[in-house]
Amino acid sequence: MMEPLVSIIIPAFNYGHLIVETLQSVIKQRYLHWECIIIDDGSTDHTAEVVAGFIAAHPTYRITFHPVKNGGTSAAKNAGIRLAKGKYLQFLDADDLLSAEKLSIQVALAETSGAGLVFSKAVFFTGEATAREEIQKYPAGFLATETLSGVELLKRQVTNNILTINSPLVKKELVIAAGLFDQDLKNNEDWLLWFKVAMHHPHFIFDGDDRSCALIRVHGKSAINNKRNMFLGEVVVRNHMDQALSTLQDPKAMAWLKKLNLDLLALHEVRSLSVLKAFGYIFSNFVKNPLQEWPLLKKGMLKLGIRMYKTIR
Repeated sequence: MMEPLVSIIIPAFNYGHLIVETLQSVIKQRYLHWECIIIDDGSTDHTAEVVAGFIAAHPTYRITFHPVKNGGTSAAKNAGIRLAKGKYLQFLDADDLLSAEKLSIQVALAETSGAGLVFSKAVFFTGEATAREEIQKYPAGFLATETLSGVELLKRQVTNNILTINSPLVKKELVIAAGLFDQDLKNNEDWLLWFKVAMHHPHFIFDGDDRSCALIRVHGKSAINNKRNMFLGEVVVRNHMDQALSTLQDPKAMAWLKKLNLDLLALHEVRSLSVLKAFGYIFSNFVKNPLQEWPLLKKGMLKLGIRMYKTIR
């Protein structure tokens, strides 16, 4: 029986200096039935030449290069999805890496369990792949490290983005059903996609194997370092979530998750964007139910205090 094809999709924009390390992590995969689709998002550096050289030096591998007009990472990934022939998709940023065992472990688990999405742990690092220094990017518990289903999965996803873009192996049909990446989003587009996938298939399996991981490089150009864009992206994501949660069939779960999402949106606004808008929501809820809404008001005041302290410091 033939093993299922995995389509590895790499959006690239001006990463000619790093993409060779990324591609080396691809060809080192112990799982052999894959194709690698590189979407060059209008790079102005030497990415095309570097990739052409790599492909020429490794002619036995199924690596293809597709230049497109610059449209952002979401559009680039969507272009890759449309070209993909695989049953499963593996997204990989052009500056990141995959552990050699990741695909073999996750394909086996997905096939035996019938899972639509299997994810690994994420390891953040600085420096070169051969001499990398691992760092702690997020507090413990921020990223998911256990299998999640149903309302608990949606709750974790509403709370924050629990998966990095490279962690999951996901069925292509689920990504299509979720509507692909939102091309208007320049940040947090993966958060919204995983949430939409969960709305269609609320069962994400954690592989729990230390040999399987996504290696995320942290450097000056990393998208996760662009805080302003990340802040604005979160507002868009939460507005989409609010609309999507309205379609849940369980009225109690729907109301609870929508309230959690709007509360977190207000606290996000206090912390980074519009204080007046945020406290308009917080005070309105507090007036209606002071006892129940006191914790939200207290959190809002604390975040406001921290914001003011950072402003005058």
